[in-house]
Amino acid sequence: MVDSKEIIDGLAEIVGRDFVKTKPEVVSEYTIDNLTPMAVLFPKNTQQVSESVKSANLRNLAIVPRGSGSKMSFGNPLKRLDLVLCTTRMNHMLDVDTANLTITVEAGVKFRDVQARLATEDDRCYLPLENLTTEGDEFICSDRSHSGCFLPIDPPFSEKATMGGIVAANSNGPRRLLYNLLRDHMLGVRFVTPNGDIVGAGGKTVKNVSGYDISKLMIGSMGTLGIMCEMTFKLLPLPEHLETLLFSFKTVSAACDFANRIFETSLLPAAVEVMNGAAFSHLKTGVLPDFASDGFVVAVALEAFKEAVERMSTELRNMAGTFGATEAARLQDHAHLQFWLAISSLDATLVTKFSGLIRAKLNYRISEWKDIIEFADHTLSQGNLASAISANAGCGVCTISLLMDESGNGSEDKAIDVMGKLLKLSRKAGGNLVVQHAPTDIKKDLSIWGEQPSDFIVMKRVKEKVDPSGIMSPGRFIGGL
Repeated sequence: MVDSKEIIDGLAEIVGRDFVKTKPEVVSEYTIDNLTPMAVLFPKNTQQVSESVKSANLRNLAIVPRGSGSKMSFGNPLKRLDLVLCTTRMNHMLDVDTANLTITVEAGVKFRDVQARLATEDDRCYLPLENLTTEGDEFICSDRSHSGCFLPIDPPFSEKATMGGIVAANSNGPRRLLYNLLRDHMLGVRFVTPNGDIVGAGGKTVKNVSGYDISKLMIGSMGTLGIMCEMTFKLLPLPEHLETLLFSFKTVSAACDFANRIFETSLLPAAVEVMNGAAFSHLKTGVLPDFASDGFVVAVALEAFKEAVERMSTELRNMAGTFGATEAARLQDHAHLQFWLAISSLDATLVTKFSGLIRAKLNYRISEWKDIIEFADHTLSQGNLASAISANAGCGVCTISLLMDESGNGSEDKAIDVMGKLLKLSRKAGGNLVVQHAPTDIKKDLSIWGEQPSDFIVMKRVKEKVDPSGIMSPGRFIGGL
């Protein structure tokens, strides 16, 4: 039997002694659901990832990939954990080709750094970054940068998240309403399979795949099919004008009716977010000095040419009055960006404030979103469960966070019961419920991935074929895959 010292020595030969961490005080920071790894690796490139995975596979060591750690609470508790492979040193932007509207990055590049690199010469950026220098030591093999483009995705944790983590978790935000999903913008991927092979799929053009599109298979795979190392995305030119309109309503019904009316018009907002007062009150933003929530808030993002934004803004403000809006505010340019950054950071903010937080993402038929929100609001109020509710109107997605402390004050059973009711309602509405964050000791009582999908057998066969030894994030995915 190979002892741990021999394993560590072998990994050190691959990535360098300084980049294999084994001290208890260090590896404890990488604990996942009460499991602490034997070692944490920091490979520099795809080749080192490949060799590290081959070594782990030979010894049947369980590996979990990690970027910034913003989504490590997702999924079932792991069955076992030996190594954490951290991509933070893989922070190179390999090709920035704004002439052809594409960018290729390594998995450890932060989303904020991508947007900073693509900012204009006069510092127009799609994130409200005070410092537009990037954090990584990236090497750019194209001199085309600072040309006023942006990567049109809107993930949670957008200041902290890495590109590999965003793809692995299929992170999308409210502005998907205008810009579509992450999968619509990813052109190609290079990843390392569980046996250590390096596989590439897709490329820099839209029509770049014949047969199965493996790059799309990796989106949302949660590190169970391999470790993503490089990705290529489509870019868009920066919008000319940015504006957010905020409206406060006394009831959830009025807020939902106003949002539904927007979708009956020819207006094209970038996002329509409906929040209850608790969600709105926890937004970390200083751009709302004269606006207060009166129960529910509807935030409408407008991103287009200036004339189009002004026309939509006028129509929306006139429309809101007919639905009983009690407060209104208008945020432009930098304030607009600050507000939506606060929206993307809400999940992280709540985790730091509520140690017993349970967060679930619901999806459902878009036509039934109002019923879902009203039911959730009523049920949570009846159960005296404090909650933050935030719905991506028009997208069929809602996030509900139960704001509990670590002790739970005896409310864990009520929370588990409510999650069960919401899951049944989501299934009835043609969707599902996924628990994205919960205390480890409660996870066993929750349906983390909701009900198994009808194609679970296909997913299981893919997993068994790609990872027969079960070393990649074992047990984390649907059905314990």
